[in-house]
Amino acid sequence: MPADTTSAIHAQLIAAMEQRAANLGGEARRALETRLAELRAADTAALDKTPPAPSQPGLRDLVADLAREPSPQTAAYPDIPALADFRQLWSTLRADSQLQQSVAHTATDAGPLNSTALASRAIALMRELSPAYLRAFLAYVDDLAWLEQMEHPGTSAGSVTTRKRRARRKPRD
Repeated sequence: MPADTTSAIHAQLIAAMEQRAANLGGEARRALETRLAELRAADTAALDKTPPAPSQPGLRDLVADLAREPSPQTAAYPDIPALADFRQLWSTLRADSQLQQSVAHTATDAGPLNSTALASRAIALMRELSPAYLRAFLAYVDDLAWLEQMEHPGTSAGSVTTRKRRARRKPRD
């Protein structure tokens, strides 16, 4: 039984015995008080013995650790100013490429609430109003897709083979 469940049951038992002891007197009350003292002592001893639960570091902690301790590979390659221009050009080209792909996959006869059509319109509006935001947004989406692939290696979301396998399945009777 998990420790949280055990401690919750223990707390309920102690509370019930306190209520019962409050309504009794004499020898019965002294027996309940003795038992309550034993339960409280056991509860305190169990808390002292329980090691703290290991905390799992979050993404923020991981990023902070990586920022604090540069890897030997990173230290070997200094930041080149011309590289910033290349990165800017690459992100612009990547955003344009992804925008063209999203527009190409939009159905011409899609209704006004079609999710693909809505996403394509939102991306087109982002491109017109704030190209820098679109680049940042697409970089974020790329990172999420990369993390999803890391979680499920060997599978790609929406792959053609997956869709074909789904189409071949027979309905259950």
